[in-house]
Amino acid sequence: MKLLGDPQGIEELKFFSENDEKKEYLKLLLNEAKTNTDNTTTFKDRDNSVKYTLVYNPGSGDFTIDKA
Repeated sequence: MKLLGDPQGIEELKFFSENDEKKEYLKLLLNEAKTNTDNTTTFKDRDNSVKYTLVYNPGSGDFTIDKA
């Protein structure tokens, strides 16, 4: 699994993985992107000021993050 795309969005996901309170939220986001019919989900940064789109590529297993 690789994280591709917007560097700030990748940093937000890394923050979620390092924060015990946000780990479950990160798992939810990744699972939602994998199971949605369009393989996408959205999330906001820790300040709720920037919105990102998380796209899962089932062929490669990679996730791409873009500003929404």
